[in-house]
Amino acid sequence: MNGNVTYHAIALAAGTLLVLPVPLAILTGWTPRGLRGRRLAARPYAWAVLCLYTLMPLNAVPRMLDASADTVMACTVLGFVFIAAAVGYFIQAERTARRADPKRVA
Repeated sequence: MNGNVTYHAIALAAGTLLVLPVPLAILTGWTPRGLRGRRLAARPYAWAVLCLYTLMPLNAVPRMLDASADTVMACTVLGFVFIAAAVGYFIQAERTARRADPKRVA
């Protein structure tokens, strides 16, 4: 059920290198050019992406450790909590951006 450890390790490393640096940079104070007008909304976007990133190790690590099916399923179900948190952060970011720029039309 858990598959090849190498594939999970490669996917986790690639996901970490591609997804993790930008939200961490945003949380330390950097704002990407595309979000400069929505600076207040940048932090909730960063937290949302970090919640989505959490799914990667949450699903890969138990499989890499050849965990039982129950453990893998529990980690998968826990992933839905992080998805819900990410949705909440995306909603918060949108509301923050609308409050900052009331002329903006959805």
